[in-house]
Amino acid sequence: MSRPRAGAIALIILSWSCTGQATTATPRSSPSPSPSPVVFGTPQYRALWVDAFHDGIKSPAQVEKLVADAHRANLNALMVQVRKAGDAYFNQSDEPRASDIKGPADFDPLAYVIRLAHSANPPIEVHAWLNTFFVGQSSKVYLEHGDSWGNRADDGSGGGYLDPGVPEVQVYTHRIFMDVAKNYDVDGLHMDFVRYPGSAWGYSPDSLSLYKLETGAQAVPSPSDEAWQAWRRARVTDFVRDLHDDLKKQNPAVKLSGALISFGNGPLTAGDWTGTAAYRSVFQDWASWLVKGYLDFGVPMNYDSDWSALEKRWFDRWLNFEKESGFSNRIVTGVGAFLNYPDGTLAQMMRVLAPSASGHRLLGVAIYSYGSTSVYGTDDFYRSPDLASGLPRQPYSGGLKNDAALAQRARTFNDWFITELSQPDYYRDVQLGWVATVPVFTQPALVPSIPSP
Repeated sequence: MSRPRAGAIALIILSWSCTGQATTATPRSSPSPSPSPVVFGTPQYRALWVDAFHDGIKSPAQVEKLVADAHRANLNALMVQVRKAGDAYFNQSDEPRASDIKGPADFDPLAYVIRLAHSANPPIEVHAWLNTFFVGQSSKVYLEHGDSWGNRADDGSGGGYLDPGVPEVQVYTHRIFMDVAKNYDVDGLHMDFVRYPGSAWGYSPDSLSLYKLETGAQAVPSPSDEAWQAWRRARVTDFVRDLHDDLKKQNPAVKLSGALISFGNGPLTAGDWTGTAAYRSVFQDWASWLVKGYLDFGVPMNYDSDWSALEKRWFDRWLNFEKESGFSNRIVTGVGAFLNYPDGTLAQMMRVLAPSASGHRLLGVAIYSYGSTSVYGTDDFYRSPDLASGLPRQPYSGGLKNDAALAQRARTFNDWFITELSQPDYYRDVQLGWVATVPVFTQPALVPSIPSP
């Protein structure tokens, strides 16, 4: 797929003799010129989630491309998923090695990402992203301990989550995170699924027994019981606090962050926080984690489509809350590129990085994800006619009839998006033709320092 591009023209200049024949110039001994100093923009986090459900770190070649892409996009942090479902994309782990790693048996994806990213100029941070309480029902830990550790809904069903209300779950999961920090030179640990699946969860027998023992409750509580909700919320908070405390004792330089829930409409004020789905439905009290310093920074997942008027209002309301929260300087707002056209994602990023009306700025922005950079670049849409039918501009009517062709186009769009982050560029829309894009990261930037709460 070709497109107009602004590119440099290489000029090869030969020295010609008076007879018109090319001659070889005599080399002169002179010192090599010093490299030009890097000119940096304002310090800000420019992070990219690299999920393990797509290519990214599964082979040496993928890692090399990832780091090169991050460098040309002027990104400065990679959040690489190294535990997606009770598995490991790193060798020094008690959990099984992920089955889709490619390359020699001693290839360590996390170690190789760290090596290449840290040696880049400028260097790129690496944050190990681990799914926390979600492990999947086919994982080794769930198969061995799911009967007692597995989270249960109030109807007894399971779903591949471990229950934070079970003490052994806390101990096991804490160790998984700490082993990464002890064995690898990571810049941070990044928690995902550090929550309950929903308000009707937490009904594993061991969790209920402990709740009754600690509170004196006699009957099985309903999902809406305030005391039961508070108890479950505290279990998640306890995990985050204890991990942060232990991490700072072992290696104070390693940052703890979390992928945070921001479903639906955001709160208008701090007083509205307790009405959010994060607080009341999945028991993830991340606002208090930031206030109390249990997180070094938080990454709210503001995954909304900019082409939808309703979702655009949701996005901007959450964004305003994040900027006016009192902890805006420890917020890296996440944008859902996979839900947007490329120009929509770039527009959201511009709004994230702009100051609020009162002058507050965020710590930076994170993009989800490297493998799904637009509605063109994700199989969420091109494999789902129902989802695709809701898009205002149909990207899947360009004569492509099979998954292989769509997947190839997705890779092309993902590659283009990396360029669009740092340079004026274009992408090809089936209905609109060539659409110009405006870059967000025109200069490299260093990661900012993170203030204390």
